[in-house]
Amino acid sequence: MTGPLERLKEALEARGLKPRKAFGQNFLVDPNFAKAVAHAAHADGKTLVLEVGPGTGALTSALLISDPAARVLAVEIDRGLAQLLRDTFAQEIASGRLTLLEGDALSGKHELNAEMLQEMLRISEAEQRPRRVLCANLPYNAATSLIANLTLPLESSVPDRSAASPVERIVATVQLELAERFFGTPGSNDFGPLAALLALRGKGSIARKVGAHVFWPRPQVSSAVVELDLIPWERCALKPHEAKAFQEFLQKLFQQRRKTLRAAMKTADLLLAPSDERGAKRAEDLDPKTLLELFRITRPERKK
Repeated sequence: MTGPLERLKEALEARGLKPRKAFGQNFLVDPNFAKAVAHAAHADGKTLVLEVGPGTGALTSALLISDPAARVLAVEIDRGLAQLLRDTFAQEIASGRLTLLEGDALSGKHELNAEMLQEMLRISEAEQRPRRVLCANLPYNAATSLIANLTLPLESSVPDRSAASPVERIVATVQLELAERFFGTPGSNDFGPLAALLALRGKGSIARKVGAHVFWPRPQVSSAVVELDLIPWERCALKPHEAKAFQEFLQKLFQQRRKTLRAAMKTADLLLAPSDERGAKRAEDLDPKTLLELFRITRPERKK
């Protein structure tokens, strides 16, 4: 009797497919793990689940099974796998429980795919599913940009939209090293621009560490499941109109993380008052709210 992995390999070989390093593909092959990740999305009749990189469909299947009313929008960049998914989930696609988009979830490093966002909003509004959740096994080369952009307001990617977030919850499997950088604390090597942004935008943590055995091919690095619940913009210290510029401000400061804050800001053409004692510290030593305060006092429009 053949197991799930053997059947998966056979199905891929029959189509001339194999994992592609260019897309960072390590497919989920443990159904129990996929079930646990899907359960963390808490999908119901008011939820639309966004799955980026469904691969061979293990998590997709678990999400659809997790609740009779579960609704999934999956985005797959690999053309061969997209056709495999269309064949595997033909019934779910026909019934409207699953929508599959073929393409990249990102339009460059700093922007989400507009077609994906428009389809997500269309489904959310047409089917009265206001709660949107990302639940995915993310490739390392896309995870940082994808999660960072999902924390920005929709209006930064979809013109004429009132301030709202693309999703309100994120459940994602990523490399452990990256997960630790998501939730790094001031003064640690893991604290950087994304950790500072995420700390202001939501409350999250590493939910569990993951062994290589749940993937095929087995990755050479450890993985983890991260969970993040975003704070509604009306209760967030960071304001929607500031988000994109603040993200850029953080990138500039942390590019020179070994310099003092005053030196790093001067290099980035940002001025800090000589009397400001924070100038002697490094960006990595300041908490996110202090970094936000610095951003606000050094914005060019504030100096006019």
